[in-house]
Amino acid sequence: MRVGFSDPRGPKVWGLVPYVFPVAALLFAVFGPISGLAATMIGLSAFGLFHVVGLFDYRQRAPRIAELTLGAGYVDVEKAGARNQRIHAKDIVGATTARTSSGLLLTLMHKKREHPITLEVPDEASAEKVRHALGIGHGGFGVVAWRTLSEGSRRSAFVGRILAALASFITVAATLAISTSVGVGIGAIVGMFGFVGAILGLAGLLASPAEPSVVMTAEGLRLRTPRGWFALPYDAVQRVDEHPAGLAFTVPEPYRSVLVERAGFLFGGPSADDQRVIVAQIRAAALRARGMGPMKNDVTGRVDVLRRNGEPPRDWLVRLDMAGQMLAAGSGYRGNTLDVEDLWSILEDPEADAELRAAAARVLRHSPKPETRVRIAAAVAAVRDESTHQRLRIAVRDDLDAAGQELAYLDANERTAQSMRMDGRGRPGPGR
Repeated sequence: MRVGFSDPRGPKVWGLVPYVFPVAALLFAVFGPISGLAATMIGLSAFGLFHVVGLFDYRQRAPRIAELTLGAGYVDVEKAGARNQRIHAKDIVGATTARTSSGLLLTLMHKKREHPITLEVPDEASAEKVRHALGIGHGGFGVVAWRTLSEGSRRSAFVGRILAALASFITVAATLAISTSVGVGIGAIVGMFGFVGAILGLAGLLASPAEPSVVMTAEGLRLRTPRGWFALPYDAVQRVDEHPAGLAFTVPEPYRSVLVERAGFLFGGPSADDQRVIVAQIRAAALRARGMGPMKNDVTGRVDVLRRNGEPPRDWLVRLDMAGQMLAAGSGYRGNTLDVEDLWSILEDPEADAELRAAAARVLRHSPKPETRVRIAAAVAAVRDESTHQRLRIAVRDDLDAAGQELAYLDANERTAQSMRMDGRGRPGPGR
């Protein structure tokens, strides 16, 4: 599948690549087979180059065309150069979708990234395939956040790197162009500025990322404004526009307008494409909040007969096996009221009830079609929630007695965990 792919920061290891050569040159100057003036010049040059490469932001500025290979619980991104990677379902902590004139934007919050990943797919069918592979439901989930500002340490680090690089290169140039004594004299003068600059640059390199400025949650937006944090329900977003200073929101009285400031790209702010994605996702969420988005086809009511309703685990599994055998016998079999497509819809819907998903998996495993087991395994692999994953894994076990015992054990563990979250008066404690 060919898609537009944007991963601004990319895998963390790539952020270290620009520093490899200057660090290697510095180590060669210190520990290599050279000494004297040559070693000093190489060392100072490497020191300056280290700070020069730190001046640039190596985030991806614009999307690139990539190939996606979908698997059970993962997506492989290929032909994207340095951004080639495998995205695991369990690493995604938030997802949201926006429709544009050219297709769909699927924005994913990866737990190992500072910035969201965005896939631009051509149509709804392609987006649905990606969502299935990564276990993402119709309405998205979790939290997606963007950083539009940087901490003060980043700006100080930028200035510090310039000072350190200039001090190094001026000293090297004076030594090579004039004389060693002149270079030593100039180095003594500018060395203090270079030392201070190096400290500032290193502090910026090691500093923690800035707080997100635009946070999308299930409840609404959280915006970091010049006056502090501002909570904004999606249906209260009347307009959102790109502004020279950042993002401008038009909201109801008494606020009327809210501004989220934006830093320049070199100082950690979003690129033009990042800002386009942010605006598109917020506009789409606002439309959905007003009931203008595509409606989900919810088939829960048609499979409610599979609910456990307090049955012992083994009895419930036996009933599901009987339903599966009737389904396998054909749609005309007397007593069969289930539809195969409804069962697949429930099983592959991350937003569906965990009990119903497990029940659907147990029934479907009786299908004689050879691809059934593979499709069930793919649905199980895409589950992020550990409890749901365990229920699905137990539900598809061939050994009925073992599956019943495991399910009873899981029930007992969950009851124990729930009771531990209750305070002495029978009310939910802080951890609920």
